[in-house]
Amino acid sequence: MKKIIWLTILITAAALMALAGCSGDDEQKVTAEQVKKEAKEAVDTAIAYSKQKKDELMAKFNEQYDSLKQQNQELMQKAKEQAAAGQEKAKQVLADLQEKQEAVQEKMAAMKDKGAEAWAKAEPELQKAMDNLKEAYNKAKAELQ
Repeated sequence: MKKIIWLTILITAAALMALAGCSGDDEQKVTAEQVKKEAKEAVDTAIAYSKQKKDELMAKFNEQYDSLKQQNQELMQKAKEQAAAGQEKAKQVLADLQEKQEAVQEKMAAMKDKGAEAWAKAEPELQKAMDNLKEAYNKAKAELQ
């Protein structure tokens, strides 16, 4: 995110310098105050963009998680029934599913209030946890059939 901000500032400053360098009687001179104002606007825009991306990612992960959670609940009920009947395999499947689901919940909760820059760094970890949950679900589904 810092790179985006600095790049935006540099581009804005370069454009303003180019405009200031053009001499002409009809053109206005660019003041330091105008440069500061436009640089601040560029930074604000970059920050808003980063927040928007974070919100989009959060929505995407919430959607994936909600879908998997619903599927897991159905599968967990089946595993509980089999575990109650004394099937050790079902107990292991149930424990694994619960562990993976809790890992995703924890990562999502931890990232909910973080800034966009932290999200960019943590997104791969959350995606990995989500993939692990999907994998555990598919494995459990196959084993409980």
